[in-house]
Amino acid sequence: MITQTEQMTYRLSLLNTQQQRLTYQTSTQEKLQDGSDDSMLYSRLILVDEKVRTFEGLKTQIQKTQVQNNMADSSMAEIKKILENIKEQLVKANTATTTDDGITAIASSLAGLKENLFQLANTQVENEYVFAGSDSSIKPFEKDVNGKITYVGNSQLKKVAIEEGSYRERGINGFDMMTYPSSTAYKGGTLTFKETDRIIDQDGNEWKLNSPTNDTLTKYDLNGNATTDTINPVTSDALTPPTYSASMPNVDGTKFEAKTSIFDLVDATVNALKKVDSNGNPISAENAKSLVANYQGEVDKAYDSVNIAHANLGGKNKIFEISLERVSSKLTQFDILSRNLGSADLAQVAIESKALELTYTALYSTISKTNQLSLVNFLK
Repeated sequence: MITQTEQMTYRLSLLNTQQQRLTYQTSTQEKLQDGSDDSMLYSRLILVDEKVRTFEGLKTQIQKTQVQNNMADSSMAEIKKILENIKEQLVKANTATTTDDGITAIASSLAGLKENLFQLANTQVENEYVFAGSDSSIKPFEKDVNGKITYVGNSQLKKVAIEEGSYRERGINGFDMMTYPSSTAYKGGTLTFKETDRIIDQDGNEWKLNSPTNDTLTKYDLNGNATTDTINPVTSDALTPPTYSASMPNVDGTKFEAKTSIFDLVDATVNALKKVDSNGNPISAENAKSLVANYQGEVDKAYDSVNIAHANLGGKNKIFEISLERVSSKLTQFDILSRNLGSADLAQVAIESKALELTYTALYSTISKTNQLSLVNFLK
């Protein structure tokens, strides 16, 4: 009698365990409550869920990058419109029928457009500056008390993951979008540049004049640290401001560019329209007119450079658009696989629940009848 009771209790505990499993599957629609229920299936679920989380992170990062890219694209389009406006106004300034008052108005207009360019160059999205280079936390363009605007970002680009172990460069930096190559020199050639120009080599390193002698160029690495690499001698002419010249290394693959800031170009153009030099000293009307004509050609170069940078940005943006589609597709596939592996078959759960109900009924009926037996009847 005692042995039979123990057997009944054991069988009842098994049924209770099964009931808990079926109740869990019904309420959560998940197949496994504990990893020990099916260790092989649990391992597969862990791997698949890890993939889901990975691609969810990639998708979020790419979507954020797309927002930044779209804003950068919009800003570049506005910058091109401003440069087109500047070109049109310089054509008017070079027209003989334009009065001195008209020239003054054009100078004021260009000064205002410079401020618009400054705002666009510091475009910010979600607390990140889109044209700052690899460190998007710093404001890329700064203005001093004299109104001179300087790029303080770097020549690198921030990399964003678009796939597991695969990264792509995002956007363009300040050198790309607000400077233009006023001079280019290759292996063994001669580079000419102004003191305000930024000199960038084929690897993205910047070379700076050594003050106060300005007779040597020193290489700075991508982190902005001075190296022991130098180029000398650097010569200059007697003009104001002077033009410098330097011979490039006789090494294959050498390419140096003297990049002129579009902000500096606008400042110089405004000064010429006002008939003053960079120090505020008056210049002749003939000299001013010659400078304005020259700067008109420089604005054309600046516009071409910005147009190339905009096209480059568009190509990179397209890569992220395609990457988002691919990552979204993979995420969908892994989501489906995760549900197929981990979801309970509700039809099967219903069948098992009904069978369990019948088993419970039969077991309780047996227990009831057993309890009704007297010792005499049991011995019989």
